[in-house]
Amino acid sequence: MNHSRMPGLVLAVRPTSRGFGWALFEGPLAPVDWGIASAKVNKSAQCMIRFKQLLDQYHPSALVLEKFDEEDAHHSERIRALAKTMRGFANNRDMDTLIYGRKEVGLTVTGNAKASRHTVASAVAERFPILRPRLPEARKLWQSEDNRQCLFDAAALGITHYALTRPRN
Repeated sequence: MNHSRMPGLVLAVRPTSRGFGWALFEGPLAPVDWGIASAKVNKSAQCMIRFKQLLDQYHPSALVLEKFDEEDAHHSERIRALAKTMRGFANNRDMDTLIYGRKEVGLTVTGNAKASRHTVASAVAERFPILRPRLPEARKLWQSEDNRQCLFDAAALGITHYALTRPRN
């Protein structure tokens, strides 16, 4: 498959403290590829190298991110800066950049704006059975977040994008 000639690819990305999860879509029910980029040192720089590789490989027409620049977004300053840099890279490539809040994602994917991230991830796994084996267990309060969660967060952003931008009849 020659990705450079596929119009309308959408790259959904969810930065985390360990790297970022990503999902590439060619339509609302058509994930093309997905993955998790991790970094242990120079995290932001390593994430941007991998992000640029994704842009160069797939040439998406749009980038979808979670809302990151509001006080209630609960992201660290490094993650906020990383998301802003990703948005800047996309803008420099004349890509559309769309940003959705967690409430929009929860409402779109599960019908509940206050749905937990695991509930959203479970709904994503139901929609895309190929991702089911990667679904993390529900996190207990004392546990750290499973690194695979960011993959499902990214896929949920892609689902939200298509649901909210689909033309209404």
